[in-house]
Amino acid sequence: MSDRSVIWVRDALVILFSLYVVFALALAPWSTLKIPEPIPVVCGNGCAPLVKFPEDNYYHYQNSLTFEWSPVSVGYRVVVSNDETDEVLMDSNYTNVNTATTSRLPMGTYLTRVYYTGISGSNFDTFPILKSELVNVEKDSGEKLTIIWSAVSVYYNLDIRLHSETEIGPEKVIIHEADKLEDTTYTYSEFVNGRTYSWSVNAVDSRGYVSESSQLRDVNIDTTKFLAFELFNNWEVPFLLLGVMMVIALQAGVFLAREEKDD
Repeated sequence: MSDRSVIWVRDALVILFSLYVVFALALAPWSTLKIPEPIPVVCGNGCAPLVKFPEDNYYHYQNSLTFEWSPVSVGYRVVVSNDETDEVLMDSNYTNVNTATTSRLPMGTYLTRVYYTGISGSNFDTFPILKSELVNVEKDSGEKLTIIWSAVSVYYNLDIRLHSETEIGPEKVIIHEADKLEDTTYTYSEFVNGRTYSWSVNAVDSRGYVSESSQLRDVNIDTTKFLAFELFNNWEVPFLLLGVMMVIALQAGVFLAREEKDD
């Protein structure tokens, strides 16, 4: 093999390796490296919605931003007992559904009860009852009972606060409130550039139970800091830049090696 052929093979391998590095970095699941916010086990009437976007201290370059959070879970407890003997034949918990089916029950009369266990994380002393009904099973071979109840609706309340300086010190004043939101996103379009805001969200159900509020998260509306924040706050960008720099360095090394060979 001639020297020129060796150089071309070497250059091809360097280019292939460089492309592999760049694509591997680009396709890596960097989002899984973020530590998820822990969900409390006990939250009074219910845990706060889990915030998805934006993260705390987020810098934004426009005066419009869409807030996102995860829906909270709603729980139910279904109990089926024999009305004559009080024997419990079913005692199960359900989440985000409003129907349940028993196994085959022998002939008899059964008391079906549906309790509301609340928004995820609720800590009730006694569960409110949503439905209580007597049902007859008349077949000797037994049959399954399907229990249906009215689902409890969940809404969300969001507030946005403006950071301001007073004679006493820094203050966060509520400037906007959005109540009874059915969706888990909300867009606000009246930010002022160069200011810092905070926001939080909580859940409330149709029975009047209210969850805790999420922790206040800061949002900075500032075009001058946006670029630097995006470059160094995201996992993907620094590694992509590293991959590009590696490609340039490798190509420069190949070029210098060729120059030395020609000399």
